[in-house]
Amino acid sequence: MFKKILLPIDYADPASWEKALSVAMEEARHHAANLTVISVIPEIIRLPNLPEDYGKGAKAHVGGTVQKILDEAGAKAELLVAEGSVYREVLKAAHAKDIDLIILASAKGDFPHYPFGPNAARIVRYANCSVFVVRG
Repeated sequence: MFKKILLPIDYADPASWEKALSVAMEEARHHAANLTVISVIPEIIRLPNLPEDYGKGAKAHVGGTVQKILDEAGAKAELLVAEGSVYREVLKAAHAKDIDLIILASAKGDFPHYPFGPNAARIVRYANCSVFVVRG
């Protein structure tokens, strides 16, 4: 059913990937699907008083850190590192790669307050494919 799966993760927040990564790996195995992992870093604003190369190496650092997480989990996945708004970059990648399923982690919460962050809410609302939310 699903042939292309996208998993957004924030390497600095293990709750964004600890459970969701294993779910994504299992779904990819079950459906014989390709898994793509995306990590989005905030847009680096170029201010006149900052050096020209400010932020250089940020994508490489994030990519290396996320690749280490994937390697330790034994995940076979394509890795994307984007810069900008999290939900916009996830939705752009899902559209560009013709993704069938986005797997997201949700914040942990107690009834009646289930934290569902703004990025996750926007991805669920605007995605052009199915979205699987993994509760923390």
